[in-house]
Amino acid sequence: VTDVNMPNKDGITLITDLRALPDYKFIPLLMLTTESGVDKKQAGKAAGATGWIVKPFNPEQLLKTIGKVLE
Repeated sequence: VTDVNMPNKDGITLITDLRALPDYKFIPLLMLTTESGVDKKQAGKAAGATGWIVKPFNPEQLLKTIGKVLE
């Protein structure tokens, strides 16, 4: 689980970097963000994000999304 907006490297770049590593190619990666724009969501999906949750969210929503990607 990573945030899109971080101080040194944004979440989309982090996911792109992780997906380039063989050990992380198939690990589920969820993005958290305050941004609900289609452009960011498409960029995350293109980078290899498995799921996307817009903040604020409730803990049940996070657990449900994690459960879905782990099925």
